[in-house]
Amino acid sequence: MNILFVSQSALDKKKSFGNTICNWFEGKEWKDVGFSHFYVRKQKPDNNMNVNYYNLPATEIVRGIFKLNIKGLTFNSGNCKVLDERKEAFENEKNQIDKLHDGKNHNIIYFFHELVWMSKLWINKSLKNFINKNSPDIIFTFATSPYIIWPLIKYLRKHTNCKVVLFIADNVYESYDDFVWYRKLYLKKYFAKCIKYADKLYAVSNEMAQLYEKLFKKDVSVLYKGCDLSVAPKNSNNFPLHMVYAGNLLWGRDETLAKIVKALKIINSDSLKIVLDIYTGTAISDTLKSKLNVKGISRVLSAKPYEEIKKIINSADISLHVESFDMEQIKLVKQSFSTKIIDCLQSGTQVIGIGPKKIASVEYLRKIDGVLVIDELNDITQKLTELIKDTDKIMINKKKIFECAKKKHDINIVQKELKKELYNLL
Repeated sequence: MNILFVSQSALDKKKSFGNTICNWFEGKEWKDVGFSHFYVRKQKPDNNMNVNYYNLPATEIVRGIFKLNIKGLTFNSGNCKVLDERKEAFENEKNQIDKLHDGKNHNIIYFFHELVWMSKLWINKSLKNFINKNSPDIIFTFATSPYIIWPLIKYLRKHTNCKVVLFIADNVYESYDDFVWYRKLYLKKYFAKCIKYADKLYAVSNEMAQLYEKLFKKDVSVLYKGCDLSVAPKNSNNFPLHMVYAGNLLWGRDETLAKIVKALKIINSDSLKIVLDIYTGTAISDTLKSKLNVKGISRVLSAKPYEEIKKIINSADISLHVESFDMEQIKLVKQSFSTKIIDCLQSGTQVIGIGPKKIASVEYLRKIDGVLVIDELNDITQKLTELIKDTDKIMINKKKIFECAKKKHDINIVQKELKKELYNLL
């Protein structure tokens, strides 16, 4: 079996897409499977998989039009160093994307960007050679960026026997309703085509699965990340207690973290009892930095390699998952299930979930014995104070959570089931 991954971003374990794909497909369970990856960002992969890559940014398509030669960069896991010379280009692209999100003309720029992909000029001899060489039996991708995914699905269905597997991580389809009208029309149309011609649909949560079954009248299975349970919970607590948040600060999570830091200042006012480290790759403003960096209590640190983050969380006492209490953000993430939740559950720590009621992530955590869920902003100070006064309870909760992770999310079982289902498709 050969699997072709498709995405905007590289297979980087520090990023959401790469972290999730590696969780499902990395390891000895897949030693007899071939992997290839077509991606479009100017990024370098960072994973332990054996993959053949085809990287083609939209800017290279535009340059290729004028040169009459559109050609992606092909390389494999053994020679990723060919990308080291592009480090400056990676940084420039990241800065441009950050500026684009805040720019006034972002819809026009996005429109022309999407138009480049919808032109299908990139489905040429270069890409076809890559596809033929890797002979994919399955294309596995997140259900997003339909302006890229649909042209590729259409080509593969016409010229190969490749099966299409989509993973619905976010409610992308309904989010297009808030887009400017001319982008909304083709994005919703192409997204619906991707879903229609998918041979297998997975979703990030029960809520998301039920929503998309209702929207598209197709069966949708739930697929969670697996837990690496190789490190058992510690038999002692740190002093002061060490709390860690590792993840992005998007979708209003930054404001929830700011409220937590405010609560920690109150809790630590007479003596130091608990500290917070925030590991993130999200670019943040100076104003937010001043809210989250409080000397001796909390600090923002840069993103680390995934294996290093796992060790950091394992050595902490509390792993934190947060969601926004803002109504607009709740609407966006209501059915989503953060992949970081699995990282929390496998960590052997006390897990705390802070977010509003009736969103998938919070309600899932509420069902896990030992997890502390805080669903009201005004309760943060009180609930954290009560918890840190009873360190014995923290030790008991750690073991309860770890046992639950074993039963529900053992990575070996998750990977075996996924592999079986993919083989059944063929």
